[in-house]
Amino acid sequence: MATNAGNDGLPKRPTRDDVAMLAGVSSAVVSYVLNNGPRPVAAATRERVLDAVRQLDYVPNQIARSLAGSSTRTIGLIAPTLANPVWAELAMGITDVALPRSNLLMVCNVEGNADLDMHYASTLASKRVDGIIVVPTADPGLLLEAMGKAHIPVVVVERETPGVPSVVVDAVATGHVATEHLLNLGHKHVAFLREHRSGLDSWQRFDGYRAALTEADITFDPSLVADAGPNIDGKSIVEAGRTAANTLLDAERRPTAVFAHNDLIAIAVVQEARRRGLEVPADLSVIGVDDTEAGRYGDPALTTVAFPSRELGRAAAELLLGMATGQDQPVLTVISRGKVLVRDSTAPPPRRAPDHT
Repeated sequence: MATNAGNDGLPKRPTRDDVAMLAGVSSAVVSYVLNNGPRPVAAATRERVLDAVRQLDYVPNQIARSLAGSSTRTIGLIAPTLANPVWAELAMGITDVALPRSNLLMVCNVEGNADLDMHYASTLASKRVDGIIVVPTADPGLLLEAMGKAHIPVVVVERETPGVPSVVVDAVATGHVATEHLLNLGHKHVAFLREHRSGLDSWQRFDGYRAALTEADITFDPSLVADAGPNIDGKSIVEAGRTAANTLLDAERRPTAVFAHNDLIAIAVVQEARRRGLEVPADLSVIGVDDTEAGRYGDPALTTVAFPSRELGRAAAELLLGMATGQDQPVLTVISRGKVLVRDSTAPPPRRAPDHT
């Protein structure tokens, strides 16, 4: 290890020239070895360079390399909220692709505050990231315009955006299959707890919910739809879910089943039902979306629609890294919706109509 001191008295960090001198090669050859090109290096020479790197504990200066070249080997993710495990799983899927290619992932947690989308985008741009994956909490138009001016590739997740590479899950099919599960159990009074934000996925799940009702010859009842989501009156998503559940359970004729936009809201419904003395699923069936760990191991274990979040992250990363290297990429990638995972929170409806509670 190099121990020479610099002018500040601290150990001097070894340079590429130091590696070249110790290995008996030029600095350019060191660069070819560390970057796997662009010119080939003989095996014996490569080993001498790598041995010198190990002896000196040489670490390439990534900032200097990014200024000299065009890549920082860093991509950004702007996520709605990491309180929802589905977005943490998305980040893991991105890392599955990025890490083996020596790319670092920087995660920005918006926590439902749409104003932070632009703030984080500007911050990531100042860090010279190679690209950004964004799950927008609002219309991403301004963000996309700003990133276009900065020549930074962007992939949008869970919101189909015309002319912009996007990766989405078939949200209409997700809403349909979740509602269909409840209808097949015999429920006719099925409510939907929609996530209250501008993301299209919740509205598309709502479209799937309505389509399933229509196919079953059940008239849509708007009183069976309530909004729940982060930052409604400053509440967390679980608190907002409880408030929305109260709206449904206070109705003159409460539902026998609830389809919730995600597992967190579904868990809030279960909690609120229990607080009122209702049994799940004997008095109220509940289904969510995402297949989170909290839902899998809850009491009762939550019936849910599996959300392919890790697959979504991998697809988005592949798309972004391909764009960053100038490859032609599809404008829209659709991941098929997951299957219903039947657990303990859904059952046939009670034989008598539920009383107002």
